Amino acid sequence: MGVEADAVIRLGMMLAGAGSSGYRVMRAMKRAARALGFDSLDATVGITQITCTVHKGHHFRTVIARDHNPAVDASRIEAIETLTHNLHHSITAEELNEALDAIEHQVIKRWSPLWLSLAAAIACAGFAVLNHFTLQSAILVAISAGIGQSVRMACAKRRVHQLGAVSAGGLAAALSFFVCAWVLDLFGVTPLESVSAGYIAAVLFLIPGFPLFSSMIDLSRFDFDAGLARLSYSLTIIFCATFVVGMVSWLTGLNPEPVAASASGSWYVAAGVASFLGVAGFAFLFNSSRRMVLVAASVGTVANLLRLALLETGATAYFAAFVGGLIIGLVGAIAAKRSHLPRVTTTVPAAVVLIPGTAMFRAVYYLNSGDVDQSLSNAATASLVVVAIAAGLVLARMLTDKNWAFGHLIDFSRPMDPPEVKSP
Repeated sequence: MGVEADAVIRLGMMLAGAGSSGYRVMRAMKRAARALGFDSLDATVGITQITCTVHKGHHFRTVIARDHNPAVDASRIEAIETLTHNLHHSITAEELNEALDAIEHQVIKRWSPLWLSLAAAIACAGFAVLNHFTLQSAILVAISAGIGQSVRMACAKRRVHQLGAVSAGGLAAALSFFVCAWVLDLFGVTPLESVSAGYIAAVLFLIPGFPLFSSMIDLSRFDFDAGLARLSYSLTIIFCATFVVGMVSWLTGLNPEPVAASASGSWYVAAGVASFLGVAGFAFLFNSSRRMVLVAASVGTVANLLRLALLETGATAYFAAFVGGLIIGLVGAIAAKRSHLPRVTTTVPAAVVLIPGTAMFRAVYYLNSGDVDQSLSNAATASLVVVAIAAGLVLARMLTDKNWAFGHLIDFSRPMDPPEVKSP
């Protein structure tokens, strides 16, 4: 019984460690427990720890596992969910561990550090375009974000604590932007003041969009153990990134004043391209496959263009964000089903393009400069927009997933198929 329980919690820790929500982790563990012959399973899922109790007849066993290094790996989520959805027959703990061993050794990082740095550069440059920054700013953003991502990955490779890696990446990106902008100003190419605001787009690769939206989805199901843990993790990363960048802006004089928005037909074309590249870049950072990247980028582009159109008609930022999240959830559900992908690997990366990351960084900047009113205004805007996006995703999930909407549980009493007989 102990070996089987260990196999179940190992599966759960692998899925949670890849960034999946508590709801998905719980269902995956219950499918595995049912296939292993248990009568029921109770679990508390956090972001770094799972406590699990399995029952068989009058016997039970409680196991606890902990992982201090949460990450996001869309490919591993897909592999584990594919495994658990195919557990229609009884298996042994040895067979489950063999399958998990195969996932650990075969589902590896798809993209090289150079490619991931390029992905961060393109994604942040896309956000610069969406925030109406100049072409020169977008180029500087791409260079700075690529440098920042390289530094963050170098720190992670040396097992530096995540907060240290985030701080180093943000510091490198912000300082790189300042140095590049200062050089251009020195040689009379572009005044520093005209590109200054772009530095906040250069650090948007630090925003933990995947765990942030996963936490909101868990909280909507009243799964406070998983939801609050992920939310706390996300807010800690965001505060660390914004604090470091805020200190750099104070030391260098970089000013993130909002750019005057002016939309035209040609700008919407640029915004569509920027949305696609922005989502695609973040999807690569989540270790997504090419198929995941294409689906997520397509869904995110449609939703973001609709959001921008609503803003142009006078809709509030919160309503536009809600509609964007709803479209991502509805279209993403169809696209994920047709492409045989887990929904979370397409909808969450697509929703990242809607996150008001610039407002988050401006909130800390104004707080650091003593302008509390502007700081609170930007913080409230960022918070409400994120909640609105999550509300759209949740509503879409309720409309398209009856198991999620009606709380259908994994039925342990359902007869399992006989074990597969392996050919000699």
